[in-house]
Amino acid sequence: MKVALAQISSSKSKEENLKKSLDVARKLESNPPDILIYPEYQMLNPSFDDPEFMIKESELITEDFVNSFVPIARDSRMNILLNVVERNNGHLKPFNTSVMLNDMGMIGGKYRKKHLFDAYSFKESKTFTHGYGALNPFFTEKFSIGVQICYDLRFPEAARLLRLKGANILSYQAGWFKGERKLDTWLTLLRTRAMENGAFVLGVAQTGNQFTGHSVVINPYGDILSEADEEETVITSDLDLTLIEEYLKDVPVLKQRRTDIYDIYDVGKL
Repeated sequence: MKVALAQISSSKSKEENLKKSLDVARKLESNPPDILIYPEYQMLNPSFDDPEFMIKESELITEDFVNSFVPIARDSRMNILLNVVERNNGHLKPFNTSVMLNDMGMIGGKYRKKHLFDAYSFKESKTFTHGYGALNPFFTEKFSIGVQICYDLRFPEAARLLRLKGANILSYQAGWFKGERKLDTWLTLLRTRAMENGAFVLGVAQTGNQFTGHSVVINPYGDILSEADEEETVITSDLDLTLIEEYLKDVPVLKQRRTDIYDIYDVGKL
């Protein structure tokens, strides 16, 4: 299967970001991937100190931003994974939400970011509301994908749970802020999630002055199949999903778990 990762630099203009995102999708229509993935903050580069602005700009997932991609997904038979500022009852802090349009142009899954980035002096929870509820992969005819967002990457339990529930691809849409050790951390954690779960991992990052860029496609052995630099670009890669079975024969990390000693439980609390 073919994947495409759209590494873009979003601004604080929802209209500009929508135009840029649509331009990317339209260029792929003639030779569409099985899935196109955008980074976190695709819809809006957030103002962490201005929650009212974020509330005002937020939308339901049935409104204009998501709906603009419906005809492209449907006509090109391409799954599209978006990231939006999802309205939360109109007056509450919005959710940081991933929405997948399936290849019929219908909503095939929604995930609200569980772990907000309250670290390195940032306070994402001042702007967004934590997501709640169980973690479940999105399933299509060709693949199953476990969707996570940025800071979620630092919490391995979520990735393992999604893998145990059948996700053969793990996706991380990120606005990974620059800083000391940050790029190395991004790449190391992504490779680790691939190897410890026997899954393909897709890291799709914002770029620009604030963010690291370096979107990547990683196979279960931890090999980087494709990597962007810090420019706005689209990287593509063909995934051979049979490699997952080969890896798990070599390194049976799922079968050899000691569930008599430890296990993942309390799904509803995640």
